Amino acid sequence: MKSNIKKISDCRLRLSVELGSEELEECYREVFAGIQRVARLPGFREGKAPLELIERRYVEEAREEVLKRIVPEAYHRAVSQQSIHPVSAPKISDITLERGKGLKFAAEFERAPEVNIKNYKGIKLKRAAEEVTDDEVVKGLESLQDSRAELDPVAEPRAVRRGDFIVSDIDIWKDGAYVPGKKGVLLFVEPSETDDFFDKVVGAQVDEVREILSDPSDEEKRQGLVGRKPHYKVWVRAIKQKRTPVLDDEFAKNFGKDSVGDLREAVRKELASQKRQASMERMKSELFDKLLKMAQFELPDSLVQRQCERLIEQAKREFARRGAPQQFESDKPSIEKEASERARQQVKLYFILQRIAESEDLTADESEVERRINSISSETGRPAEEVRQMFEEDIRESLRESRTVEFLIANAKFEES
Repeated sequence: MKSNIKKISDCRLRLSVELGSEELEECYREVFAGIQRVARLPGFREGKAPLELIERRYVEEAREEVLKRIVPEAYHRAVSQQSIHPVSAPKISDITLERGKGLKFAAEFERAPEVNIKNYKGIKLKRAAEEVTDDEVVKGLESLQDSRAELDPVAEPRAVRRGDFIVSDIDIWKDGAYVPGKKGVLLFVEPSETDDFFDKVVGAQVDEVREILSDPSDEEKRQGLVGRKPHYKVWVRAIKQKRTPVLDDEFAKNFGKDSVGDLREAVRKELASQKRQASMERMKSELFDKLLKMAQFELPDSLVQRQCERLIEQAKREFARRGAPQQFESDKPSIEKEASERARQQVKLYFILQRIAESEDLTADESEVERRINSISSETGRPAEEVRQMFEEDIRESLRESRTVEFLIANAKFEES
């Protein structure tokens, strides 16, 4: 077999393959023998027709079968012969097959880009302080108290105040049309500088109704949007106040701790863990931004397109999960544009990290590969060998990438921020 390569672009190649007549004839013999075993021709029992008759009768069928068998096999051998690593399926063309002479065809495909990246050790990164302050611990404990707080009716009849919770019935008119309201809605009365909704509720008594017309801003007035904001009627049905539990040893037991001191220490450790994780994510983001600027190379369009399609599908599922499929359709142009840009960055980063891993001989930890396989097997109920066949390559790739990122951060130069 002969093969040669023509470079169309940095990532796109054209492979020409030529197969000799002997190898082609061997394939023909196997195909005709297979046809002979099942062929039914007039005057002959199944599988007993002469081979010469079979070859005359099934010329086109044999040719199609030979091509189906020999072209993929020859393509893979030629790729191996040329030490190429395709990243897209080949487009086969210019097939010339003649029995007694041989087979010729061409295959066009994309390969992984050649990535040249240097000076990736010692990249400057900002590392946020991970120390947890006493004030942060106090806020963490207060958050736990809030999570167990209860709402009690106010003891004496009075008007709504800031910080109250109100149970209310709401009617809405939007663009002059009535929109079915809701009953028993719980609202936290927290006036803000940008919205006067709750300002107009403060001072209301139980069973009092307040009509709320949102005043347009100066910008909305300039755009002629006066009257576009909804008109509300709010009936105050009950006023409640938040009752926060006391921070004591009994409260700590709700979280599996024997004392407030133990709970405080647990909160400190959890906050420290969150800070480390947040710091790591920020460093990774900064690292990726810098790596993307350190190397320029052509990307395989097929990989970028596939990744773009995945991102769009993820966005579609997320909109559906939120119950807003119509919004996905209306936002689709901007979603597709953003997905295209992200896909190019993700594919580029993948090849950069892969190149660094090769340079530093970084591989997946075998024990971790096995742990992941066994974990998926346990979660899905599938045999471990089936999981291995389906996911081992992806698991190795993911672990190798994680190890590469850890290597780069371990060899970075840090600036405390």
